[in-house]
Amino acid sequence: MTDYRAPTSYPARSTRRFVSSLDISITASAEDTVVTVCGEIDLGVSDDLRRALDEELRFQPSALIADLSAVSFCDSSGFTVLVQIRAKAEEAGVPFILVTQERALLRPMALLGLDAVFTVHPTLDSARDMLTR
Repeated sequence: MTDYRAPTSYPARSTRRFVSSLDISITASAEDTVVTVCGEIDLGVSDDLRRALDEELRFQPSALIADLSAVSFCDSSGFTVLVQIRAKAEEAGVPFILVTQERALLRPMALLGLDAVFTVHPTLDSARDMLTR
């Protein structure tokens, strides 16, 4: 029988753990519901984002705002969640607005043509101003 284990003279490999730093907080008022997201959106956390946005959409807010100002990265799974939530919000008659000035989000959105799909504002105040017009 052949032993495929590394000899004991090899240095031990350290165990690395990849932990997502995605934080989601929600602020609801009569005027809107703001889901503030901080960190990186990837496959490991996109379901958490989907659950948070879905849950808030079930409450039928006057408007649903995803504040992505503190998001430094978003992969295709994150954009998929945002597109799906936008469709559900539109079906429910709830305005869905993204807030970001981050190039890490705006550039992929433009390349994918999603800038024509989403309503994007640079600040939360400008998003709220648009809602009151």
